[in-house]
Amino acid sequence: MNGATRALMTVTAILAIAPVAGAQDTDGTHRVRTGDTLWELAARYLADPFRWPEIYDLNTQIVEDPHWIFPGETLRVPGGRDGAPAQVARPPDRPRDPVDGEMRPAPRAAGDSERSFGPPGEFPEGSVFRGDPSAPSYGTLSIEQTEPSPVVSMSDFYSAPVLVDKQAFVAAGVTARVVAEAHPSIKLSRAARLDNEVVLHLTAAEVAVGDYLKSVQWGRSLGDSGHVLYTVGAVRVTRTYPSRDSARAEVVMVFGDYRVGDLMVMAEEYTVVPGMQPEAEEGGPVGTVLGFAVDQTLLGTGEILFLDVGAVDGVQVGDVFAVFSATGGAAETAILEDRLSTVRVVHTSDDTSTARVTEVRDAGMRPGAHVRRVERMPQ
Repeated sequence: MNGATRALMTVTAILAIAPVAGAQDTDGTHRVRTGDTLWELAARYLADPFRWPEIYDLNTQIVEDPHWIFPGETLRVPGGRDGAPAQVARPPDRPRDPVDGEMRPAPRAAGDSERSFGPPGEFPEGSVFRGDPSAPSYGTLSIEQTEPSPVVSMSDFYSAPVLVDKQAFVAAGVTARVVAEAHPSIKLSRAARLDNEVVLHLTAAEVAVGDYLKSVQWGRSLGDSGHVLYTVGAVRVTRTYPSRDSARAEVVMVFGDYRVGDLMVMAEEYTVVPGMQPEAEEGGPVGTVLGFAVDQTLLGTGEILFLDVGAVDGVQVGDVFAVFSATGGAAETAILEDRLSTVRVVHTSDDTSTARVTEVRDAGMRPGAHVRRVERMPQ
């Protein structure tokens, strides 16, 4: 017999024996092999290593110490003759030593870190779900809302982009610098972040402590409708100077890349009353969609668009408009069920409004689509 033949016979013998070594016997038992532990057997037959006491309880006549099981021992495992695991309830306590009544530690697999477990139903020590009696209390968590929310949040109001005539635009000033402790080894960033203190250089406004200003940047042009002006941050004035050409302010909101050199404008007063809801309206003012804040074809909820109706038309922050197809007839007579989408006004100027999409029924809405106010905020 040559070497190749002997090797082939050896491999064949190994393949024939291997499946038998790892299988549960047909009578619901397991023959212990070198390296077996109750922990591993519970993971194999019960799909949960923490159920090792169930196997131990069935084999107390053979296993004296659950830390040690020996090759050649035949252990019973929960389940029928077909080897299917049975749903056996976990014992109320871990096994106790018959002499002194002390709890026996669970056997651990090699390399497993030592852990301590409480009574059934409790989480392991160190678990984030287990309460610590010594930890401070921060009150009771409640899912009940104690105060009503505004239909347009302060963040949505101040962050809303607006349409502006760029030729007639006059800024209140610029952000001159971010206040920070200088250090020779640190190059200070030109970005302004939340809670930073900034110095404003004022060119066309007088401010007082407590006033709000917005940091703005130019966006794309919508032709005759104006340029998009984005808000990237908001600040609250904390200190003024007799010269009136500068002030210090705290950054209270950041919506984008707010940097030194950005233009500043006075922020409008936020007047939305929490809990106030718009009321259904028939025959509300009509207009059209001027364009979108971002150049895109399809709109989803949360996107921003501009309307050609504003404060002079009685439009208020929180009003709801239905959007109809530009080819579907006049907005005054359009049926509400035929709307393409629904939008809520988040900011108004004299002649235009900024609105956020709250419902989409046809994502193919285009500039020029007709709009009609269908819900109006109380005066």
